[in-house]
Amino acid sequence: MVMNNPLQKALDKAGIEYQPTEFPNSGLHCSLVLDKEQVQPLARALSRNGFFIETVTAVDKLKDEIFECVYLFNHYEESLRLLVRVSLPRNGAVQPSIGKIFPGAVWHERETTEMFGIRFEGCLDSRNLLLPEDADFHPLCKDFSGVS
Repeated sequence: MVMNNPLQKALDKAGIEYQPTEFPNSGLHCSLVLDKEQVQPLARALSRNGFFIETVTAVDKLKDEIFECVYLFNHYEESLRLLVRVSLPRNGAVQPSIGKIFPGAVWHERETTEMFGIRFEGCLDSRNLLLPEDADFHPLCKDFSGVS
């Protein structure tokens, strides 16, 4: 990989260490585990360096009593895929929104809220995408047993 590529520049601006991965094995150029407070500064730096958001989703790690909020970014001109994971407590999970930085993230944040119950603080639109507005369940949580 070329030294000082746009991914390295963005990570440097956000004060995050570049940790390259083996692309042929993972499909990723870098995989990071961050604190939730680091995501917005990283998103700003990525946006300013030609990156876009591919997805925002979550993984329910029921045994560990956490959600893992997952972000996947890529670059418009170079193949530079970045995976970011943030651990949140299952009870009352709140993550700062990146929707003002990447407007396309709002749809993903809405769906993640709906499916897992993670609230994205500052999200520009909190309406449900797939479930009725009065739904009080989160179907992708591992302890979801169905609607009665």
